[in-house]
Amino acid sequence: MLNWYLVIKLPAFNRDILPDFMSFTRLHKRLFYILNFAVLSFLLMACAATAPVQEMNNARQSIRAAKDANAEKLSANVLSEAEQRLRSAIRELDAGEYERARILALEAKHLALKARQLAAGNKNKLK
Repeated sequence: MLNWYLVIKLPAFNRDILPDFMSFTRLHKRLFYILNFAVLSFLLMACAATAPVQEMNNARQSIRAAKDANAEKLSANVLSEAEQRLRSAIRELDAGEYERARILALEAKHLALKARQLAAGNKNKLK
């Protein structure tokens, strides 16, 4: 198959005039790589801007599980800190700060898990 740019013999498209680094195949490859990079960058930015719905749900479930394990009485400080982080995450989510909300939701989840473990440990000590 003969490419169109080899058929056209305009002076501006003459292959003998262009330097080697600007050959048509190299220009097409560079353009291909630049366009691919731009599209992939756009997709990555679009993925990064999604709301942390799963992280928020995980934090809520972890706090609920800690409350079910009686952490409100046995490790109240840690559980209240987890609830505070979740409230902060909700405020950040409403403000559109998705990355900060994601971090706060993960912190709330880890604090709730810690409260649950402390409650289980304190429950064993009371027995």
